[in-house]
Amino acid sequence: MWLLSVGGFLTMVTQGTAQEPKPSAKSPPKGLRVLFNGNSWFNFVPGGVADQVKAAGIEGHKEVRFPKPNDFSPIEAGEVDVYAHGVHWWMEVPWVGGTAAEKITGMGLKANPNFRAYYHAAWLVGDGRAKDIKTKADYDDSKLADVQAALDKTRMGVEAIVDKLNGKFGKKVVFLVPVGDATVKLREMVLDGKYPGVKKQSELWSDAMPHAGVHVMALSGYCHFAAIYRTSPIGLKLSRFKELTDAQHAILQKLAWETVSKYPYAGIAKINAP
Repeated sequence: MWLLSVGGFLTMVTQGTAQEPKPSAKSPPKGLRVLFNGNSWFNFVPGGVADQVKAAGIEGHKEVRFPKPNDFSPIEAGEVDVYAHGVHWWMEVPWVGGTAAEKITGMGLKANPNFRAYYHAAWLVGDGRAKDIKTKADYDDSKLADVQAALDKTRMGVEAIVDKLNGKFGKKVVFLVPVGDATVKLREMVLDGKYPGVKKQSELWSDAMPHAGVHVMALSGYCHFAAIYRTSPIGLKLSRFKELTDAQHAILQKLAWETVSKYPYAGIAKINAP
């Protein structure tokens, strides 16, 4: 038994080697019916995914809407292939409105054996030190090693929940999109002067909570597209997020693909069987 470092994550492996994920094939995947659900931590993701679907030439993508708040009847009716959820208290279950993740997943699988659920493993409120954050500028004092450690602790707790859910259903059906880890890498690039046009960590946020600024909005969309469609966003031309330069988009696309494709809980990376 040994530990394999996969894109900054430690994965326990008994034997075998990591299988390096490959960028998407030339022919685009089939479009999916996706029900997005979340709050201001997440509500920019559906539009970003839709733009990427269009740019990638994927046909048949459909954003399913709730008939009314927290009405999961489209899932129960088999009208949803993917449920994607994102909130700022992402370390908690149930996911929303008193409806447990287990119930949502069971409902989806009963109606559609190919149903999948994705959870927005986002950045932490106040970098995990909310009492020290009074203004957006306070993020410039964050030590990224501490931020990553706090994020790892939270994510590992959610991974344990995902393991239990997937164990109950007998297959991998619930996945995590490691947006929080991707944002830490972006912040490292900012501090190292490798992300053009942004000089401070605080410039990535829109307020002290922190809600996402445009760079993190775009990165989040790239991460979710990569996870849901298991396809690289590298090279896609978007009409959204016009504030970003082509160079910035290219960096965010590469960062999203490298993070998502190497993280086993996102559903792309695989560990060879013994």
